[in-house]
Amino acid sequence: MNPTDELPEGTLQLPPQWSTLAPEVDRAYYLIFWISVAVALAIFVAMAVFLWRYRKRPGVRAKPTGHSTWLEITWTFAPLMLLVYLFHEGFTGYAAGRVAPEDALTIRVRAMQWNWEFEHTGGVIDDLNLLRVPARTPVRLVMSSSDVLHSFFVPAFRVKRDVVPGMYSTLWFEVPRETPVVECERDGDCPEGLWCGGIGPGDAHRTCAIPIFCAEYCGAPVGISRSAFSEGGRNTNHATMMGDLRVISPEEYWNPFSHPTTPVPGECEGAESEDVCWGEQLHGQYCVACHSVDGVTSRPAPNWAGLWRRERSFVDGTTAVADENYIRQSILQPQSQVVAGYASVNMPPFRFSDRQLDAIIAYIRSLDGE
Repeated sequence: MNPTDELPEGTLQLPPQWSTLAPEVDRAYYLIFWISVAVALAIFVAMAVFLWRYRKRPGVRAKPTGHSTWLEITWTFAPLMLLVYLFHEGFTGYAAGRVAPEDALTIRVRAMQWNWEFEHTGGVIDDLNLLRVPARTPVRLVMSSSDVLHSFFVPAFRVKRDVVPGMYSTLWFEVPRETPVVECERDGDCPEGLWCGGIGPGDAHRTCAIPIFCAEYCGAPVGISRSAFSEGGRNTNHATMMGDLRVISPEEYWNPFSHPTTPVPGECEGAESEDVCWGEQLHGQYCVACHSVDGVTSRPAPNWAGLWRRERSFVDGTTAVADENYIRQSILQPQSQVVAGYASVNMPPFRFSDRQLDAIIAYIRSLDGE
């Protein structure tokens, strides 16, 4: 597929329509928009006419305008009929977006501070903040939150749903075409409506993707500008909780859909220690918001410097040495060993691959000179 063949185009007010639901949403939006424009123009014209007709003139005395029953009936029932029609249009689109087809593919979504995790059929989990879906296939997302209120928002699909702790929420969509496989270094390298996906600007083999946002913007200190990523800003708070969505062919999705290994990032290939380099990257991508590595800075979670091989005391009175098994369990099951003094911290579980866990352990060891 040519990167620019048959790609949707955006309008002055809305981004390109990448889902089958988007045209219906846009039609309702522009219907309301142009009705509002027409009503506003009619009001302005009427105001101008009345200002001119009933202007103050010498020798002319103002008189009461009188009463018009048919005019009152008209301006009462005409807007009512219009509102009933708009309600019908809106509710029809809402119902279509709420009820997924029976044959829809189900994908589990877990929201956490501050990342998205996507689990496919058979327990296959993509990299954090990466969602891959098959084209021309209805996809139903079953979403839950492990901590606070999040909101899954894909502007290109015109879908958004809150992800609420303690309950499941769902949405569905269908994408009629694959996203182009275009390698990029910046957003400007991608077709309209796509951005240069990847965890950070330094990632090797970054390709264009459909952006996923968390719409719960809570006044976080780092904004959503892409330039913030170069400073480690992505996925460090609500405002930068983002993800990449790539649409692939059904054949590629199903035959097979597996991730036997997680490749080392290109910029770490040939490094003195690939694992340490990779672990440092993973820390900057997923852990820097809570874990410092300078041995001094106090953040919501323990500092990694000085952690390796030290004894840790837990809130239940037990202790353990911070070795490979401790670090692995702290990442995969963080609430099983809560360090004393950090009982108020609700770290979500991270489903890293074994290779990624090895890299993080290697990086923590390197902080103590090992």
